[in-house]
Amino acid sequence: MNHFKVASPRTNLEVEISFTKAYRRILKQWRGNKYKIEAECMKAMYPAILHPIEEQDVLAGRHEFGPVGFGIQHQTGGFGFYIHEDEVVKELENGVGSLKYREDLNDMLVFWKKENTDRYVMEHMPEHLKKALISDQWDKLPMPACPILRMAGCYLDFDKLVLKGIPGMVEELSESMERSGLKEEQIQFLAASIEMFDLLKEMLHYYEEQAGEMAERAEGKRKEELQKLKEALFQNQRRKPESYLEAVQLVWMYCLMTPIIDIGRCDVFFGDLYCHDIDNGILTEEEALKITQNFFQLVDHLDCETDGRVIVGGYGRRNPETGDRYSLLAIEACRTVKEVLPQFTLRFYKDTPESVMKAAIRCILEGRTYPLLYNDDVIVPGVMSTYGVSREMAEHYIMLGCGEYEFEHYSVATPSGSLNAAKIMELTVNGGWDPVGGWAIGPRTPKLSECGSFEEFYRYYQEHAKYYIEAQAEFEAYEYEITGARHPFLMASVLYDGCIKKGKALFEGGCEYLAGTLEFYGAVDAADSLCAVKKLIFDEKRMTAEEMMEALADNFLDYPAARKMMLEAPKYGVDHEEADAFFVELQDFFNETAKAQADRVGLKSYLPVYINNAQNTTLARWVGATPNGRKSGCATANANNPESVVETKGLTSMINSLLKPSHINHAGMVQNFRFTKELLEQSEDKVIAAMKDYFDRGGCQAMITVIGKDDLKNAMERPEEYGDLIVRVGGFSARFVMLEKDVQKEIYERASY
Repeated sequence: MNHFKVASPRTNLEVEISFTKAYRRILKQWRGNKYKIEAECMKAMYPAILHPIEEQDVLAGRHEFGPVGFGIQHQTGGFGFYIHEDEVVKELENGVGSLKYREDLNDMLVFWKKENTDRYVMEHMPEHLKKALISDQWDKLPMPACPILRMAGCYLDFDKLVLKGIPGMVEELSESMERSGLKEEQIQFLAASIEMFDLLKEMLHYYEEQAGEMAERAEGKRKEELQKLKEALFQNQRRKPESYLEAVQLVWMYCLMTPIIDIGRCDVFFGDLYCHDIDNGILTEEEALKITQNFFQLVDHLDCETDGRVIVGGYGRRNPETGDRYSLLAIEACRTVKEVLPQFTLRFYKDTPESVMKAAIRCILEGRTYPLLYNDDVIVPGVMSTYGVSREMAEHYIMLGCGEYEFEHYSVATPSGSLNAAKIMELTVNGGWDPVGGWAIGPRTPKLSECGSFEEFYRYYQEHAKYYIEAQAEFEAYEYEITGARHPFLMASVLYDGCIKKGKALFEGGCEYLAGTLEFYGAVDAADSLCAVKKLIFDEKRMTAEEMMEALADNFLDYPAARKMMLEAPKYGVDHEEADAFFVELQDFFNETAKAQADRVGLKSYLPVYINNAQNTTLARWVGATPNGRKSGCATANANNPESVVETKGLTSMINSLLKPSHINHAGMVQNFRFTKELLEQSEDKVIAAMKDYFDRGGCQAMITVIGKDDLKNAMERPEEYGDLIVRVGGFSARFVMLEKDVQKEIYERASY
């Protein structure tokens, strides 16, 4: 679970015990009204989990989710009503407290064991899905596919919140309640949603009083900052924001309480007020920067490494001029706040001002790993084609934490499952038997040694992959349905298109475009393995299928020559025509197979995403040796990048390979580039020209890390000296020394240019 960055973390679980008692009382009193249950549970959590304004803060709002509570996904405590059992057990075993306190801990542990949402979802899963998706413990069990329990990636309409304020939102909800013909559940939803805005006002008042008390004790500039904060908190309770400070404060407080962790297109909902305040002398640039820096620091305090998206730029903004001015402010905040979050992102296009691009490049070259770059001139037409939507809708695409596309405050496309393409290769080689798990799972097909042709083996691989893709699509639809029956997620719902109008929460019919995404890992290794099988066994007959299977089962210990042949087989990523064609063909198969599931399971769309957090390492721990020469347990390739064992022919050859797969028939893909500081000192113009060529030729996205040639090696040897070294892992950035050792090793072995 997250380690929230607060000055004084709680030292016991009294808050969690109080929440548990409140939940039991609420459940008895309001059974049958899930909306009221959630509203009352939110009141039991806030302000209990809030933390004080800290000395450096010019904005209010820090919180600390504990091991029991209510959230939307695991980065906000947990999914629905949740418990982190290990943390409660740790407190039982090591915590200090009275006999009554320990009795309460035991009671809480047993109660939530059966009451938590994760268990509820897994227990009610249809039996046929349980055979394919045997557990959600993806980091502990060798599984080809795993369900992910969460409702991730809600992008709320903060533009609407800023333009209307709390009074305007309450007015809209009240007017909706007055419509004739509403059902009881619709009235309950709308009434509970109004209660959420009342609670929001209470929390703003909570911090208003705190800011006032701090101001009385402060002096000079700090006193002035706290007085302004107090006034902003006061005004947010009574009217819509009329200043940049008020807008940021209201949006941030709403984020905390929803709770969500992806913010969205800040230049749209902050740009106008920022420019108004600067142009009218209400704020200085220095003051505006400090507010933005503190906003970024507060996003970082959530410690949600794979999320925390703050996005600027691109098509589809109602205010491109003020938006671009704000983008420069936000880029400078990103450059100067040297933290892992937010995942600062720039959507750029042909008319993006040169000043914005120069500022972004400067930030990247200084080693921040941000902004992440998204090419709207490629992505927007691709989204139109893939999703079958208008240009106007496509311009409102937005990316989730790791890179999955959806439409802001219009669609939800939770990545509720992962698929390990390398594990599926291992299963196919062994006919459906998993030598790591020691069990048979999925389709039973002939082993590699029983296949008469490569085409037959490839057909069986596709059969295995299709089986798990179909299961994951069915699980996605099931998870939405069962979640909607239990959780309205009130604060998220009211800032989504359609929910207030329909009087329905997000996952009970309120969402206009309910979609799904499936995270793919190990696709490059699977394609390279297919290429090796075809080349070595069937085309060149340099080894038999039995010999390859023996070498794989032995993890190459007594078969170094066989491994050498597999490693030397053609590999994707170095502009090799045959190897790249295998990857393109395999990815197209994944894309089309997934896309075909949407109508079958009742979703608007269902698409793969080729992104990697650290799961190319963690999932690979449970994958045996594969025909591409990869050893058992070793990391698979990151995202769409070549395997780290591939001897690179240089940046141009890698770019040529990256551009061959389709950049439009999926829900997102990410590309990692790593350059040494030494190269940039010598050839900065050439590197920038190479990246421009990549984007001009159809590259959709880039994540760029700039580090010293020996920084990673030195950081592994002397971590105490490299605490500020930030690297791009895949779908997130991290302090290198805080990563697990095998993840560090995988990053170290990637190619640098």
